Amino acid sequence: MYMFDTTEKMLALTFIVTCMLSIGMQTGVSDVRSLGASKGFLVRTLLANFLVVPIVGVAIARLLPLEPVVAGALVLLACTPGGLSTVQFISKVKGEAHVAGAIVCLLSLLALFVSPLLLHLVLPGNVRLVIPYGSVLLFFLLFLLLPLLAGMLLLNKAPGAAGKLSMPLALVGVITFVSFMVVTGDFRKAAAGDIGIVAVGAMLLFILVSMVIGWFMGGPNRNLRQILASSTSMRNAALCLAIVQASSPGHAVIVPLLAFSLLMVPPNMLFTVYFAVRAKLKARKAA
Repeated sequence: MYMFDTTEKMLALTFIVTCMLSIGMQTGVSDVRSLGASKGFLVRTLLANFLVVPIVGVAIARLLPLEPVVAGALVLLACTPGGLSTVQFISKVKGEAHVAGAIVCLLSLLALFVSPLLLHLVLPGNVRLVIPYGSVLLFFLLFLLLPLLAGMLLLNKAPGAAGKLSMPLALVGVITFVSFMVVTGDFRKAAAGDIGIVAVGAMLLFILVSMVIGWFMGGPNRNLRQILASSTSMRNAALCLAIVQASSPGHAVIVPLLAFSLLMVPPNMLFTVYFAVRAKLKARKAA
């Protein structure tokens, strides 16, 4: 009941590839160098995602009266950043497309190696998780890094073509993202209904607190605050599902993971729309 079919998987892959291509077509080598020089922001990003948010997630899981599978899913998500759907929101921050691509790639790759260490520290000793390194690394290279680099190469070799293609590709990304959320909406809602109101409330609390953490750790730049707020609150449900499916005793955790993947979208969508509208109003006033 709770597994994606071929159409849903193709929509998800199309969304990721087109978004990363579009970001690459807006990202020059100088942009990458400038981001690499922003050591303070990168350090705060890592601390927020691999230290502060995991502590908050574990605290919520242990302090609230949650079912064991829900608490386990929350701990798993708290320790696993780099949600792929984050790119749909942080790539909309004007002038910061290169940051969006870099953050998604950085957190997704690091989660594969750092998250298992975090989970080993916080999960009971009798829990054994299997990390599908090969398949996840292949996915990362084919659907995230390769499209990003291809877009950057096109920008370098044919900037005119890249400028013309980046926006249509971004639009395709939006359309496929919305389509994916619509076609998977029913069983995501069913999953949210199955875990109960207390679990839904705990997950929403975790998402909102994570957004606040990302906002305040983003530094003085408002755009970077917005990016870190979304990238910190949208956890890597796809990697969590891959881990759970490879770990046979953990299949019951799939339901709360799917519920979370639905719940994390509306707050970030409202957050992104608010700042987009605010930016437009500010531009009109200036004009």
